[in-house]
Amino acid sequence: MARHDPHIYPGQYVTCVHNPDRALCRRDDGGDAPSLPDCQPLRCRNVALSIENTGHLRAALDSHDQELAQADRLAPFVRHRLQARRQELADFLAETVGTDPDTVTENP
Repeated sequence: MARHDPHIYPGQYVTCVHNPDRALCRRDDGGDAPSLPDCQPLRCRNVALSIENTGHLRAALDSHDQELAQADRLAPFVRHRLQARRQELADFLAETVGTDPDTVTENP
């Protein structure tokens, strides 16, 4: 902390506690701030989750479930990408929150 005071960037789905040494969103211009278009929240070690962030991620998971309930109306590629994205979110929540999001019925 003495060498790298964290810069906190709150967001809807994650909160970034930016440490440039471990960031996946390095800027090409050498700046210290994160490159938000290059954010990889499901893989980055700079991610912190608030209760609100977790709620938004679970809502996104529910939204994916609703879309997948009508999977027969989706093109195969779109359905596959949506299923993959849904699984990434479920795995991320299970790993970071410590509960299986498929068994949680209420948002925090």
